[in-house]
Amino acid sequence: MLKDLSIETVLNNLTMGIAILDENRDFIYINDLTTKITGYSISEIKNLEQWFKFAFPDPVQREKIHSAFKEKLAEREHYNRVSEIKTKSGKNKFVEFRVNPIGEDYLLVNLVDVSRRIEREKEIKYLSYHDELTDLYNRRYFEEEMKRLDDSRRYPISIIIGDLDNLKTVNDNYGHLLGDEYLRKAADILKELLRAEDVVARIGGDEYAVLLSKTDKKDCIQICERIIKKFEAQNSENNFPVDFKISLGCATASRSGKKLTDIYNQADKNMYKNKGRR
Repeated sequence: MLKDLSIETVLNNLTMGIAILDENRDFIYINDLTTKITGYSISEIKNLEQWFKFAFPDPVQREKIHSAFKEKLAEREHYNRVSEIKTKSGKNKFVEFRVNPIGEDYLLVNLVDVSRRIEREKEIKYLSYHDELTDLYNRRYFEEEMKRLDDSRRYPISIIIGDLDNLKTVNDNYGHLLGDEYLRKAADILKELLRAEDVVARIGGDEYAVLLSKTDKKDCIQICERIIKKFEAQNSENNFPVDFKISLGCATASRSGKKLTDIYNQADKNMYKNKGRR
């Protein structure tokens, strides 16, 4: 029944790339999908050493991957790894390689382009720690960072809690699209005024939190003052229909031993005290 089907026809219709190498680690077969994934035909990559140079131009990365590969093969074990390769066009792709020894001397290599899967996994991981509207970190990430820094050498550590004033008024009278603009603008100001290493998060509907390592009480208060002034300046610059303001509270742990969750709670209380005075 299969007499009209050649082995090559079957291999070229598989949903994964196929490459076969002989005892000298020269390529003796590459199917069409392997060429589509990598950009290289069998006439362009003669052997395994040449392939490693093309796919991994960085010598440090190449040596690391090559060593792991040779170690597995020396023990006649299967090799399975997802690696980021450079294709002939210069584009990077994530490819899953499955290498199986066949017979005494040959290697069968399966290749699957998993770039979309890897990118999706990265996106899911990113969204699990970020607020989609403002692109700030979310509460989950903020709380994990507090735990991580609890016993660190990054003291003094300060926390700022902010509550965006008038957001309900904006949403009720001008709609949530404008309310979202207020939230994004607040996030932009915080990112602009704070250091790259500071953890800036949106932890609730109109609430923000900032985790500042190696920042004492005096510096933290000065940072709060700069934030308040920057918010006030936005009203004339943007013609907001409702005052663009934020209430802030801060607290500082001067040394380790005091839980950062307690510092967080104190900063939150201070924020509500300040909000009541405005």
